[in-house]
Amino acid sequence: MDNIIRVAIAGNPNVGKTALLNAIAGTNLKVGNWAGVTVEKKEAVIDYKSYKIEFVDLPGVYSLSNKVAEEKIAIDFLIKEKPDIILNVVDSTNLERNLYLTIQLLELEIPLIIALNIWDEAVEKGYEIDYKKLEKLLCVKAIPTSAKENLGITEILDSIIQIYQNKNFIQCEHFETDIEEYLKKIIEVVEKYQPVLLSLYPKRYLAIALLENNLDIEINPNIKEFVAKIRKDLEKIYGKEIDIIIVEERYSIVISVYEQVVKKKREDKVDITFTLDKIFLHKYLGIPIFLFLLWLVFEITFTFSSPFVDWFDNVLSNVISVWAISLLDYVGASEFIKSFVTQAVIGGVGFVIAFVPVLFVLYILIAILEGTGYMARAAFLMDRFTSIVGLSGKSFIPLIIGFGCNVPAVYSTRTIESPKEKILTILMIPFMSCGARLTVYTFFVSLFFREYGSLVLLSLYLLGVFMAVIVAFILNKFMFKTYTETFILELPPYRFPTLKYIFLNTWIKTKSFILEAGTFIFATSIVVWFLLNTPFGEKNKENTIFGTISKTIAPVFEPMGFGNWQSAGALLSGFVAKEVVLSTMGNIYAPELAEQEENKKLSFTEGVKEIAVSFLDANIQLFKNILSTFKLIKPEEEKEENITLSSIVKNSFTPLSAYAFLVFLLLYTPCLATIFAIKQETDSFKWAFFSIFISLTTAWITSFIVYNIGKLMF
Repeated sequence: MDNIIRVAIAGNPNVGKTALLNAIAGTNLKVGNWAGVTVEKKEAVIDYKSYKIEFVDLPGVYSLSNKVAEEKIAIDFLIKEKPDIILNVVDSTNLERNLYLTIQLLELEIPLIIALNIWDEAVEKGYEIDYKKLEKLLCVKAIPTSAKENLGITEILDSIIQIYQNKNFIQCEHFETDIEEYLKKIIEVVEKYQPVLLSLYPKRYLAIALLENNLDIEINPNIKEFVAKIRKDLEKIYGKEIDIIIVEERYSIVISVYEQVVKKKREDKVDITFTLDKIFLHKYLGIPIFLFLLWLVFEITFTFSSPFVDWFDNVLSNVISVWAISLLDYVGASEFIKSFVTQAVIGGVGFVIAFVPVLFVLYILIAILEGTGYMARAAFLMDRFTSIVGLSGKSFIPLIIGFGCNVPAVYSTRTIESPKEKILTILMIPFMSCGARLTVYTFFVSLFFREYGSLVLLSLYLLGVFMAVIVAFILNKFMFKTYTETFILELPPYRFPTLKYIFLNTWIKTKSFILEAGTFIFATSIVVWFLLNTPFGEKNKENTIFGTISKTIAPVFEPMGFGNWQSAGALLSGFVAKEVVLSTMGNIYAPELAEQEENKKLSFTEGVKEIAVSFLDANIQLFKNILSTFKLIKPEEEKEENITLSSIVKNSFTPLSAYAFLVFLLLYTPCLATIFAIKQETDSFKWAFFSIFISLTTAWITSFIVYNIGKLMF
């Protein structure tokens, strides 16, 4: 199978590119990042009819103007990598807007297939699209598709092979005759004075780019002079600047094609998107609904995941650790090896992996909100709040991304034109509670706030947003003095995401956490373990290198109620990554479990039985949690059984000091990766260190206030 076809998938945001790629490639989809930036990159390879077809999903863009990171990635890939075919995914319900990018893609002279996606919704809304006429007008292949209905998948794959075999690209000329003639003359001059450009760029794209003065390379003076003359002639003829002339030419093509191939939709049906937006974007009800949905997300996440977190904790502490010790005793392993396996590996990494159920449930709910189109509404709603601190709604998009991970959120600020607004947004992002922090929250909530865990989680997320606004307001008043710009955001129609879309996206994100975060946590866990065991054999962990460092900084946290060295050490490791806070606790407290685990014996059969029985208990507990949420039964009192990591940590905190600890964790210095991203995006260590200073100061003051007010109240 030597025949390889490279296909670039291009299209506007919210046209269903990823959903269509999922339908084509299924579980073959791989997610990473584009080189040099943290913009998500999706790729897939499938075997079809003796061909290997490689799909690359380009970032969603509205044009190829090369002004933002996503556009630069798209245009660089299409010109430099020269894919065999472009699969241009368009929204059939919004064809007029989508066709502008299509016209630009045709200028690249790469064989193109138009996937008229979301075809089922277009039919339902009453659109009649003559796609055969569209093919004739644009000289391309057009295929009705629907990822939800699996429509057009086979036709796309067959067309890719057919077009690849024919290797024939037809360029339809659509501009005014005068402009077309001038473009040809520019190419003739390039062939004469700098023909190397023709090997670097497609002819039509090159001619238009030269006309618009949009190339960042050295151009022959003769070509420059000739193009300048043509530019002046065209601007004289049309009475407008050349950029406007080209844009208007493209739009005239779009309007002409649209009017010929699309019949007006019926007006007898109620637009569900318009109706729902009257509710979700209501001037007064919009924000309460948004907060309710946030609370509901945390309530469902905690209710459904907590029984399985407990199950993982029990299996790791009472089965896996016991088996590991028995096996190591059997092979005559040294105390050093036994300590490493049980504390660094199981006590560290295993402790974090136990919280995969939390992230899995959360990712499902986020996929539902994104798939329905509500997340874009959330950004629109919050624009009024970001404007208070001199930011536009553009800043809210990176802040929303920050709830997933602060690193890509920092990189996504590249779309903000104002340098001051960009830096102010970057300084706000670390206050957004990322998914890594959620694992720590859930652990503490399950120990101290089980009955009202969702409210505690919601309070932390809202506190992060509130403190970000306060800090941004102060900084803007005394340092930046930014002014609000008009925020324009396209709101996609509401739609029901398919189960395949939801679970495939959830699986990809969960797998990414396990592989990427798990690897990082494992490495850090080993470092912490060595520091906790140097000198080796020291029974009192306070006297180790790690313990000594932690004891030195512990008094700083005394006013917040968690001034012990264990808590200080866990927070210290969180400078590397927030997930590591839990693995460090596992390393610190694991020795306290050693005696219990070493004295306990468990056969393989007994261990398997314990795993099965406890899994059944977790499902029963889930059912009880659901009933308890609806107040159909009373919450069960906690039963303290064998000593576990959870029970040991519980004895080290009070509910108030635990909450103060979570507040500090929420607000203090972001992880090293985020600090590096800030330095890279601002091109300055000044703002990276300033971010550390602001975060630490805000965390200490806020945690201090929370703890001491709590002492007065309770």
